Amino acid sequence: MRYLLLSDIHGNLPAFRAVIEDALTRGFDRVLFMGDAVGYYPDGEAVLTALRKLEVRAVLGNHDAWLMDDAFLAEGGMIAEILAWQRERLSPENLAYLKSWPWEQRTERYHQVHGSPCDPFVYVDDLEPAREALSCSDRPWILIGHTHLAGLFMAIEGPKGPWIRYRAFLEEENRVKLGPKARAILNPGSVGQPRDGLPLAAYAIWDDEAREVEAYRVPFDLFEVRRRLKQEGFPMVLYERLRVGR
Repeated sequence: MRYLLLSDIHGNLPAFRAVIEDALTRGFDRVLFMGDAVGYYPDGEAVLTALRKLEVRAVLGNHDAWLMDDAFLAEGGMIAEILAWQRERLSPENLAYLKSWPWEQRTERYHQVHGSPCDPFVYVDDLEPAREALSCSDRPWILIGHTHLAGLFMAIEGPKGPWIRYRAFLEEENRVKLGPKARAILNPGSVGQPRDGLPLAAYAIWDDEAREVEAYRVPFDLFEVRRRLKQEGFPMVLYERLRVGR
């Protein structure tokens, strides 16, 4: 089966649309979403509606959880203010949909979580947290988001524990095939807020039977994002960060 892997859309509808349009040309059977539909950009409602139509298998991200956390929203600050604004504009159907997401999903072949299998709020962004993540799950594939960095940790068991190496997905097209004894922590990167210096939306297609990953980076309409930010009075620093992929 070919899975379309998405994460960290963060209300960026132009980026989400660009990713889906590109992915449809490549073909996929099912969509797995690693969390953070909301936050940062204005179109959380439209993003959730689109995810519902795609019938994604989703897990909660930290922004998704914070949007439903009254105590967090009461603390204030830019993120809390954006999430409170988005929550006020969510339809009852989409709020209920968001509330239905679990923190993790597991099958025989994969473990799906926003951050780490050890803790969904932990960033798996280096070899040590990757080693810990592997110790907290026995699945051959761990599918994550949260860091906004597209890439793959590949692990093979050695005499003193797993030997791990990392490959970042920094090209417009990236392909990896894993051997039968390897395990992987796969992050498709962020659809809506890339942070690896590339102002391109990120996604991946994973073929679980072939043990192959195709990771893609696609351009999207930055000017439309800027227009929406100005229209809704959002901080323009969000556009500046998006423009440089940070």
